[in-house]
Amino acid sequence: MTSDPPPGPLGILGGTFDPPHHGHLALARSVGERLGLERVWLIPAAWPPHKPPYAITPFPLRAAMIQAAIEGDPRLGVSLIEQDTNGPSFSIDTLERLAASEAKGRRLYFIIGSDAFADLPSWHRFAELPRLASLVVVSRIGQARPTRIDELMRRHFPEFAPVADGRWQAADKNDLLHLNLPVAGISSTEVRDLARRGEDLSGLVPAPVAELIARRRLYTGQAGP
Repeated sequence: MTSDPPPGPLGILGGTFDPPHHGHLALARSVGERLGLERVWLIPAAWPPHKPPYAITPFPLRAAMIQAAIEGDPRLGVSLIEQDTNGPSFSIDTLERLAASEAKGRRLYFIIGSDAFADLPSWHRFAELPRLASLVVVSRIGQARPTRIDELMRRHFPEFAPVADGRWQAADKNDLLHLNLPVAGISSTEVRDLARRGEDLSGLVPAPVAELIARRRLYTGQAGP
């Protein structure tokens, strides 16, 4: 009798995804390919701590847009683990729930942009993140003001030591990794502004997402069923 192979490593990319765009998808795919991950899950935040809940599109619509965006791509998945969150969505809480439920037994890689990493001390229990997942900090090749990742690593996680170019380790913790990737510089704010003006979204979001935005009249102030 043979046992099933252990589940493969899993990437975690959280965010508001209001809406999801090609930059999000390229980031997830690039990290997954570079690190040999079995899949990368996109996880929409129910209530991002830095935004009032009334200022974002309702969770079911953002989840529907993600599902439309990744349809047919076996490299990407979506987790709705935050849909019943009562209060702000903190990354450390989400990782703890994932590790105890749908991602139990899997090695996790938590993906974060370099700009967000610079603000990490403002996150709830940020120092505990490497207890649950390897942190993957991504810088976009060609960005105007590249973040000094090595300096931030020393400041945020002084117990970690560099062991290779772009990799840090500490005893009994998951790794810290830094990747430079050619990810498109698209912002959800830009997409929302274009949608509000009724302009073409092709090249910024997948066609099914653009169709859903148009059909539901999202970001126009006239959202419909």
